[in-house]
Amino acid sequence: MDRKARRKYIEQLVSERKIETQDELLRLLNDAGIETTQATISRDIHMLNIVKASDGTGHTYYVQLQKDPAHNYDRLYLGIHNNVQTVETVQFLNVVKTEPNSSYATILAGMFDELDVPEVIGTLAGNDTFILISKTPEDAQAVNKLITDHLG
Repeated sequence: MDRKARRKYIEQLVSERKIETQDELLRLLNDAGIETTQATISRDIHMLNIVKASDGTGHTYYVQLQKDPAHNYDRLYLGIHNNVQTVETVQFLNVVKTEPNSSYATILAGMFDELDVPEVIGTLAGNDTFILISKTPEDAQAVNKLITDHLG
């Protein structure tokens, strides 16, 4: 199976199932007779604009971000509402805390990266903390407001 067909099948799987890990996706592809590697799947996920989302019960699964930026911002706002505990601005940085040991920090930082929020020039994520880097303290304050406006 060529790359285009494999990616189309991945899109179909992600839209039809709640796939929680790359290993699970790899197993589903292998079960369908599609031989590939975890590294290839990782590249496919990135190219297809697939990210992890929370279902609100503590489980995460892969979803494909839509081309409609308004829809993607709604997902970001929901992610902030459901997962962010605190945000603190330090000069041109925002330090954002999520549920301990939840991996939501990585998911939310990835969402900021994908959306190209103009006031954010980069992100750095750990397990339950992520940093949003802005050019100026004013941009950092705007990002802080975006987050605090959507806290749960």
